[in-house]
Amino acid sequence: MKKVVIALGAIVCVGLVGPKVIGSIVEQKYDDIASRFVDHPSIEIVERSFTTHWFSGQSVTKMKIKGVAAEIEDFQLIVNEQLTFGPVIFADNSVNFALAHSNANLDFDVSSLDQEAQNDITEFTDQLNEKLTISSIITYGLNYTTQVMMAATTFEEDGNTIDIGALDSEFTLEDDKYISGYLNWSGLDFKGPEANVQLSPLESTFSQEIIDGDIYSGNGLSIGDFSMLIKSISAQDNQGNDLLSIENLTLSADSQIEDELMNIGVKYGADRFKGAGQELEKLNLDISFNRLDPKVLMEINDWATKMQQDPENFEHYNQQLMTVATKLLTKDPELNINDFSVLTSEGAIKSDLQLMVDHTRYDQANPMSIMAALKADAKGVAPLPFFQKMGLEGMINMYIEQGFIIKKEAELSFAAQFAQGQLTVNGQAIAL
Repeated sequence: MKKVVIALGAIVCVGLVGPKVIGSIVEQKYDDIASRFVDHPSIEIVERSFTTHWFSGQSVTKMKIKGVAAEIEDFQLIVNEQLTFGPVIFADNSVNFALAHSNANLDFDVSSLDQEAQNDITEFTDQLNEKLTISSIITYGLNYTTQVMMAATTFEEDGNTIDIGALDSEFTLEDDKYISGYLNWSGLDFKGPEANVQLSPLESTFSQEIIDGDIYSGNGLSIGDFSMLIKSISAQDNQGNDLLSIENLTLSADSQIEDELMNIGVKYGADRFKGAGQELEKLNLDISFNRLDPKVLMEINDWATKMQQDPENFEHYNQQLMTVATKLLTKDPELNINDFSVLTSEGAIKSDLQLMVDHTRYDQANPMSIMAALKADAKGVAPLPFFQKMGLEGMINMYIEQGFIIKKEAELSFAAQFAQGQLTVNGQAIAL
């Protein structure tokens, strides 16, 4: 019986004392994050406070965006978080075993604006916080999972009506270097005096690892994957005539490290496009950048940040940026257009390109030596009727006569190579 009493007493002590200790741990984490924002190129924390009680706390952070127009330079965002400390947290209709849970509201310090503008922004902020929910869980490993949700809302301004669909997203940050999550948005419907635009549901997922830099300092270099799908985009004029239609617009990207160098792949695509008098299907653009030195990429990012923070010395930083960028050439980088294609009613248009650099032929003291260092190979095919329909047959015939395009029945094609400063098109050397 005594053992049971001792065990119950220990549980009560943990339940009573634990939140106070945890509050101190969470405060230290917030202090650490804020200290790392000092070097952020776009965000400046101008004021913050952290208050702890026994079971709860409050964090207030006031920040502003660097490098904005002078008239909104004093425009500041205030993030107000109400915290509940663990070890056991009852929140969001669930039980969580975690260090802390927070709910955040947004506000704006617009005291520098005139009274009418202040009233408008206050009204907007109230409406925003009614629709927006931002909540976070801080785990025992000091990792974050943040959920951002926004209910559907409608705005009316100057005869325009915008129906914004609901948004649901979740982001998880582990060990300050692994970030993953998703974002789902049901889209929008814009109605104006001249046109109506609809954007259907958007779905996005991502998983990234920071391999250099700091995510809180805004200079993190990451590898991983990202994907996005917009099911449809359409527009009509006020008579109901179709202006634009896109189905299943996709974007994906992935990056990885291989032999200490970075490879990046980016793909765009759409099932159908209709607009500007064209109807196209199976649009694809597949690009890859290979053999990029991550250390040089970080240097480029540092100089780009300095340029952003000190625009008066743009020319100096731009020169430094270009000098550093040439360091990428020492690893023989590659640019590949693996697939650039589209299906027209007249047939398929396809092309590809491989571009490489031989660093042994490049002399940094002589920028023009890049011409000797480049090696490229490109080819493509297309149906002649497509260009005839567009009224471009005369231009095509001129290129055929000059040897830049080969015509075989109704098919057009070309093959081009560039090596050691010499351009060859369809087997013929072209003087540069």
